[in-house]
Amino acid sequence: MKKYSLLLLLVLTIVSCKKDTVTAPPNPTGTAAVFSFTDGSGNCYTPIVQGTYTVGTALNSSNIAIIQVFVTKTGTYAILNPTINGYRFTATGTFTSTGLQTVIMQGNGTPVAAATDRHQIDSSPTCSITVVVVSPLPTVINDNDHMYFGNPSNAALLTDSINNYLMRKDYYALSYSRDRGTPNWVSWHLYSNDIGSVSRQDDFREDISLPSGWYQVTDASYNSAGFDRGHHCPSGDRTNTIAANSSTFLMTNMIPQAQYNNQIVWAGMEDSLRRLVTLGNEVYIIMGSYGIGGTGNGGFKTTIDAGRVTVPANIWKVAIVLPNGNGDSARVSTSTRVIAVDVPNNNSLFSSWKNYRTSVDAIEAATGYDLISRLPAILQATLEARVDNL
Repeated sequence: MKKYSLLLLLVLTIVSCKKDTVTAPPNPTGTAAVFSFTDGSGNCYTPIVQGTYTVGTALNSSNIAIIQVFVTKTGTYAILNPTINGYRFTATGTFTSTGLQTVIMQGNGTPVAAATDRHQIDSSPTCSITVVVVSPLPTVINDNDHMYFGNPSNAALLTDSINNYLMRKDYYALSYSRDRGTPNWVSWHLYSNDIGSVSRQDDFREDISLPSGWYQVTDASYNSAGFDRGHHCPSGDRTNTIAANSSTFLMTNMIPQAQYNNQIVWAGMEDSLRRLVTLGNEVYIIMGSYGIGGTGNGGFKTTIDAGRVTVPANIWKVAIVLPNGNGDSARVSTSTRVIAVDVPNNNSLFSSWKNYRTSVDAIEAATGYDLISRLPAILQATLEARVDNL
């Protein structure tokens, strides 16, 4: 794993070039300044880039480029460069003096990929700002991590990842879809320490941690909808503390779920998995949904809340069962129990969850996800093809 020095806090970029460029875009509020990006010998002045530049992290006030220009006529200026790799630098203002002047260009945007980017300054084809964008340090995955077996959809903590937005919470992790108003999937670890005597909090509420400007689904969004507020990570899996239980009532953990699906089939599976935990196991669980349109008490619907929340067609769950222990990935073998179910989201279900068992392969084919990607490919192939029969 590469390690990056704190010298990234101040990246000095020396650009040598031989062509002089003058003028700036006229500003309608005043007379345009005339200035050059090069010295008397035709060499570009040396920019200084400050701040850290990391993939997926939005630039802030510390991300600046300090440049020098030689002003021959005072007036307003606008120094711009095109967006490269998701971000750019800009500066506007007024030169009140001629001669050598310092300009601070502000960085805006979010770097998309690790790279060494060359940002051309304004109209200059030669003078530029060079920035090194680094990859974020990989998250250390320890036993009991809620995403221990992978990121099924490669969800990202980027505000432009509007339908695959990664949210890592204390008690589960999820990929959220802004346009559907529901999670794509939720992943969590369940073991004996999670199960206690705390009562159900029932404090359904909007998730204020969503990006600014995104619609926040509320408890009222499900009023008269004909569907349950269906938990992904269940209340019953988080009864050791009030905070843990309350976390499961965020609306980013909910889907519109047909009543009989939720209260009969799904409740039975949740109880079965908790029973496995009381028998000395720990369980890694991933739950999600796909498709559009389900049938609840009010009949078939594709959306609720004036179209802001999508009703899924199918709901699925995958559980990896291990005896209590440490070094979990090393303890997974071809004999490890993997349970997968795929259930239609309707009210015609009155039987055990076991009647809806399928393979992980089948769920992956329906969703396009890679559900247990941290395992070696050969082991994945064996476990994902099997249908549980215990």
